Parts: sequence; structure tokens; C-alpha cells
Amino acid sequence: MEVYYAILRDHGEDAGEKAYSATSKYNVEFDDHDIRAAMKKRLEYGRRKVNLSYADALGYEVAQRVGMRFLTGDEAFKGLENVEFVK
Repeated sequence: MEVYYAILRDHGEDAGEKAYSATSKYNVEFDDHDIRAAMKKRLEYGRRKVNLSYADALGYEVAQRVGMRFLTGDEAFKGLENVEFVK
């Protein structure tokens, strides 16, 4: 979602559609359990003064569930486990 948005914003709709088509095979379904777990995690980290957006908390939770590292450039994730931080 974020990659599509960034390419759409920076390079236009044609480039955005091409990138989305190339990466859509990696889309992962999520369900109510993932949403609840993500919001619990967002609350837990928020109490530690780590501000995760709703979408990032969900992405992080789903990545953990499927055994993938969460790729982000968001400073809030720096140092968290199973995160590939790229700036």
C-alpha cells in the first residue's frame, strides 16, 4: 500500500499501476484476529512512547504472523524485533 502510494505520488499512475501489478502477488490477507492483535500491540508500544500508526501496527503484526521481517523507514520501528529498517 505504501509503495504504491509513494510511486503514484512521485511517478504517476502508470508507474504506480506497474509497480502494484508486479508486487501484488505478495499481498497477504488479514482478519479480525490480526486487527485486534495489532491494536493491542499499538497500545502496548504507545505506553512505551513508541507511536505506531494503525496501518503500520497492522502491517507489523501480519508480518510477524507470516514469518516475514517488516520493512519500514519509520523511525518508530528502529530497534524493534523482526524489522528491516531502511531509510
